[in-house]
Amino acid sequence: MLMSRRRRKEKKEIEIYVNNTIIKQQNTTKYLGIIFDSKLTFRDHINHIEEKCLKLIFSLSRLAKITWGLKQEAMKAIYI
Repeated sequence: MLMSRRRRKEKKEIEIYVNNTIIKQQNTTKYLGIIFDSKLTFRDHINHIEEKCLKLIFSLSRLAKITWGLKQEAMKAIYI
């Protein structure tokens, strides 16, 4: 991955060969838990963290419904 904020006029793709095979260039890479993109904007990292937080919030809300509110005995008493 080529990381730079400088706008280049030359070719952005770099061909690197290992054992006569071309290694594909990536637009993002993950290093120490942070996702870097080629222009260092961190949009991919923020989107990843947002998805991770939403999953956590939804799983906590599902668990909280089991323990929140009235217990079964109180609901039964209200119903009767």
